[in-house]
Amino acid sequence: MPSENAGSARVATVFTGGTIAVSANKVAKNVPVLSGREILERVPEIAQYLPGLKLQVHDFATLPGPHISPEMMLTLASFVRALLEHSDGIVITHGTDSMEECAYFLDLVIGDRIPVVFTGSMHPATDAAWDGGQNLVDACAVAASGAFQKMGTLVVMAGQVHAASEVTKSHTMKDDTFRSPDFGPLGTVNTLKLDAPKRIREPHRRMNLSIGEDADLPYVELIKTYSGMDDMLFVAALKAGASGIVIEAMGQGNVPPGVVNGISRAREMNVPVVITTRCLAGPVRPYYAYEGAGRELEKLGCIFAPYLSGPKARIKLMLATAAGIEGEALRALWEA
Repeated sequence: MPSENAGSARVATVFTGGTIAVSANKVAKNVPVLSGREILERVPEIAQYLPGLKLQVHDFATLPGPHISPEMMLTLASFVRALLEHSDGIVITHGTDSMEECAYFLDLVIGDRIPVVFTGSMHPATDAAWDGGQNLVDACAVAASGAFQKMGTLVVMAGQVHAASEVTKSHTMKDDTFRSPDFGPLGTVNTLKLDAPKRIREPHRRMNLSIGEDADLPYVELIKTYSGMDDMLFVAALKAGASGIVIEAMGQGNVPPGVVNGISRAREMNVPVVITTRCLAGPVRPYYAYEGAGRELEKLGCIFAPYLSGPKARIKLMLATAAGIEGEALRALWEA
């Protein structure tokens, strides 16, 4: 049996839509329409390879990934929290376009009481190359396994297990698009080949943020730098009432000179500015000392977010602000 615990485990499956729920028909082509039970009917391998697994089926939404907002993520977190008491693991199907953001959101607010596993599909169920079935079987096996206890929210795709805090979608179409470019996967799984979930390492830099289920999520802007950029986007964000700004800077955390004025204005208004990198991998740090470089940004009071993508840094800053964390306490969150 692929997982020694799978036979008696209670796994709650939560369906939110995405490509795994896409089914072509005359009414709707290439849009999510399948319910949870309709998807499960297409995956008899769950019963075959994980016999005795006790599945609970919950339909949360039938939305494509780009339609999932942070407010919906907060509602989903409350939905999942209500399932923790009566589940040994939770599997969430999700559109791949925003999967890493939603998974990281839940990782921050749910904690690690039981495994919460995100999965999905790069091909619709009508495609001969449909990968959703195997991904769903593998996700159930990981959720039911003891190998990934106390590791927070996970993403299982293409036979790999990733930490929500580390994973990103690296290719628009490939089945193995989900990668953890800095640290690699946490483990592997291939249920259909009788390979049980295997843990390789522990996740890095995890944390928990406590926010209320009815919290107001603030407006946090994400801005990507480019050659010759000025402060126009920063001025617009501040005028629109941004409570925080995340910058995907160049390299290790540097910006064009024209951007500095916008950052200075934000800091004068006590708006936190978090620095990530537009590079796929690598840390950010205050290393260079020229105009717009990391050391100048550090002097302006910017916060550096090592090994965290811009979209995830935005989620983290949004939740931290909603939790009322500010000043040195906010800065300390990014150093943990």
